[in-house]
Amino acid sequence: MSDPKPPPSPAPRSETARQALLEELRRGAATAWELSTRLGMRERDVAPHLEHLARSLRARGERLSVAPARCLRCGYAFDERRSLAKPSRCPACRGERIEAPRFRIDAGEG
Repeated sequence: MSDPKPPPSPAPRSETARQALLEELRRGAATAWELSTRLGMRERDVAPHLEHLARSLRARGERLSVAPARCLRCGYAFDERRSLAKPSRCPACRGERIEAPRFRIDAGEG
């Protein structure tokens, strides 16, 4: 009998998760779920990386723009929300069908 084959290891990354997020956002707007799917990371891990990326972008004269989440039931927009994660419930109608926020990178002015 031969020894069992070891499980395949993940492909090595040549860039960090934040660098990969930056490159994906430079291609166009995306939700946290879309980013997590494209980059092979958990959706819940995307928001903390985006928060850090937002600070890094400000230092470069760019900014992370967020199209707010919106309730699909009543249309409530989460304009004042500071968290980048998708809300779980609408404060207006208590609905749980929430369109996720979309993120993109805007060039600095000047």
